[in-house]
Amino acid sequence: MPRRGENIHKRKDGRWEARYIIDRKNGKAVYHSVYAKTYSEVKAKLKACITKEKDSKIGKGSKKMTFDDVFQEWLRYKQNFIKQSSYNKYFNLYGSYISDVLKDIYLDEISNSTLQKAVISIMNLKNRRTKQKLSTSTVRGIVYVIKCVILFAQKQGYIKAFCLQIDIPSNETKSIRALTREEQSTLEFHTRLKLDTISLAVLICLYTGLRIGEVCALRWEDIDLNNKYIVVNKTVQRIQQHHVPYRASKTVLITTPPKTNKAIRKIPISSVLYPILNEYREQNYHGNKHYVLVNKNDDMIDPCSIQYKFKELIKKLKITPVTFHGLRHTFATRCIEVGMDIKTLSEILGHSNVSTTMSIYVHSTEQQKKNQIELLSQL
Repeated sequence: MPRRGENIHKRKDGRWEARYIIDRKNGKAVYHSVYAKTYSEVKAKLKACITKEKDSKIGKGSKKMTFDDVFQEWLRYKQNFIKQSSYNKYFNLYGSYISDVLKDIYLDEISNSTLQKAVISIMNLKNRRTKQKLSTSTVRGIVYVIKCVILFAQKQGYIKAFCLQIDIPSNETKSIRALTREEQSTLEFHTRLKLDTISLAVLICLYTGLRIGEVCALRWEDIDLNNKYIVVNKTVQRIQQHHVPYRASKTVLITTPPKTNKAIRKIPISSVLYPILNEYREQNYHGNKHYVLVNKNDDMIDPCSIQYKFKELIKKLKITPVTFHGLRHTFATRCIEVGMDIKTLSEILGHSNVSTTMSIYVHSTEQQKKNQIELLSQL
């Protein structure tokens, strides 16, 4: 009996037979056969039967599953590959915005039109915390979760694959203010005089560009004063606790590796920062203290505490409001002003690529703009 293709052969009676799997029992395949007078006819029948069987299984599965069912399964799967902070982000976006709109929709009712209407509806919601219009980044995060859930459903065979097309708002970059030179001088003068915990945090950030979590995670063993460099290999953040019975607190401080491999780096200590670190260590370091910045219990300080104290300090010095993260932007801006090349700055900041450094962290001052436009006079 000559064979043509997979599971297609010619029988002794002259007909062509094609077999395909319809089930598996006790680990063994259960086949169904179709027949035709010619090879091309039986092949066409085989293809039609396989498609029909697949669509039948998809249809049955989709009627039993809602968007919420798939989201819960997807999140359990993702938990194996993401940080707790990312898990919390997806969990909160779903609970705060997506759930009310898509939770009870069956998979067989989902289409690009359905999803687009849901996204438009979500865009009109208010931020649960600030009561303001949802930011572009929040909406994009919501759309990312929705797409991931749908693609996961397709991958699992719960729904037929279709090309996802969801329009989202254009990316509006949130501007973070950097200090002017005059403001930086005022801030440095005060912090160098006092040199307490918040002062050191400010000065470290102004001369290394560290993120607040990286500053709080610093241990004295990470600072080599002999060779004058700081090793950045961890960060601290406060995250929510989900599904923890009888928890004493809704949030907890955790220490994790930095956000990317590029963020693990070695930063030289400048001649300005070196004496400051040396003086602070002599005055505050004791054998039982491991963290550079500690709270009243000699334990790791909370980034939220640093942010609060910084806000009070800025208010006291009558400086135009700026976030602690604005010090990182200030560092990057000063580096560009003194002529540091972008590649070096990008590595110091721990960015994955130079474009991030240029588009987000480098601020052009009014004086720089005047100097650059005056170059036209040399033509």
